[in-house]
Amino acid sequence: MMDYLLALLGLTFFIVITSAVLLIYPIIFPRIVEFPWNIPSKKDPRTVTLAGSYNPPHLGHIAMLQHLAKRHERVVAIVGFNPNKKYAVSPTQRVDLLKSMLKETSSDASITVKRE
Repeated sequence: MMDYLLALLGLTFFIVITSAVLLIYPIIFPRIVEFPWNIPSKKDPRTVTLAGSYNPPHLGHIAMLQHLAKRHERVVAIVGFNPNKKYAVSPTQRVDLLKSMLKETSSDASITVKRE
């Protein structure tokens, strides 16, 4: 009887420790997917759009546009306008800001900026 209890206690201990390790291991040692992901050798001929308010345009927007430009022939950034929102700058000024940021940070001519 004592051997049975010890075996049951050992099995319970093993299950608890194994479960804890399986739950904690990914938190301590996460799997990291490195950027940039595989860039295809040939660009996709389709045109892609990235619409947003760009209020204000920032380096995250630029990174997304450059990422798309590496994979597609033509990228269009559409600066949107929501009449229910208050903006610090007009849509035209946001278009100009985004264009100037793209000129400074990228030489890719496949990115165009348009106003909604």
